Amino acid sequence: MTKINQMRQPTWAYLGLNSADYELVEIEKIPFENANSEGSLDKVDAAFASEIYGLSDEIKKENKDFRNYYKAYDIKDKKDTEFIHFKLDDENNILVSAIDINAGRDSESSFLVDFSDQGAEKVFINSQIRVNLEEDSKVKLVVLVNLLSEATNLNSIATRLGDRAELDITYIEIGASQSMVNIRNILRGHKAKVIEDGIYFKSKEEYLDLMAVNEHYGLETDSSALFNGALKERAEKNFKGIVDLRRGCTKADGKIGDYSMMLSDQVINKSAPILLNEEREVAGKHAASVGRMNREMLFYIMSRGFSKKQAESMMLEANFAPAIDKIEDEDLRNHIKDQVHKLNSRH
Repeated sequence: MTKINQMRQPTWAYLGLNSADYELVEIEKIPFENANSEGSLDKVDAAFASEIYGLSDEIKKENKDFRNYYKAYDIKDKKDTEFIHFKLDDENNILVSAIDINAGRDSESSFLVDFSDQGAEKVFINSQIRVNLEEDSKVKLVVLVNLLSEATNLNSIATRLGDRAELDITYIEIGASQSMVNIRNILRGHKAKVIEDGIYFKSKEEYLDLMAVNEHYGLETDSSALFNGALKERAEKNFKGIVDLRRGCTKADGKIGDYSMMLSDQVINKSAPILLNEEREVAGKHAASVGRMNREMLFYIMSRGFSKKQAESMMLEANFAPAIDKIEDEDLRNHIKDQVHKLNSRH
């Protein structure tokens, strides 16, 4: 058993959000199709050597010891979107992967990382993505988890931003029976900026524990994070969204919000948007909303001849659209829209 997604500063214990328990399972190191499992990128290793990131030390060690996929990118100029598609099936159902990206000074790059299954009976994923953004670099990163089989998803995303670096990051999750996710953006540089979007749709008895942290160290840093989700049937979700304004981040501004629709009386939803502050002359906002729709918009749509259920479905899908539209693979984008619509239409 290991503690995952532990809070740096604990909140009220009765909420049950200070950490989550995960029982480590035995896995074997098996090859993953067309994968290189060796190597590391020295620039990324050095950038993260003194940083805290990931779900837990035990899960990071598992990723290192059982890794069967590794890919490194050293970006120096402008790079077109790199598509990294992981297709899991009965022959390739264990993926322990690491992706390292070093965005060099003044570079621009875009990455889409897609985890999907092809009808495998069981799927196990332990994924680590690290991105180091040097001065004046720009990176767009979209991570999509679309697992409809019985699946365990351990996903760690860590980014580190230098002076004036800009990150546009999106996390999308549909499915996965057991999912633990940690997203940590570390704004070290002066005027570093993060724009973060996330969506999740959980059904059946699926479980999601998600921690999203924007950690400010640099002067005049800026982060804005918005998560939208929907829960139906007996799904359970824990969300911890943290704006962490560290000493020295004068004139920093951080915003985080989680807006979740509960489509069943049996779902369990816990959400804790948290603001931590060690500095003066900073700004921060945190918010959460559970189960509410904009009444004026709902009435407007219904006045056009739609039922209340149809109007709610349209509004939910409209909330998801900005994140889904960032998927630069048109076929995949349309596929995700169709899946969300099907799930949303059956509540």
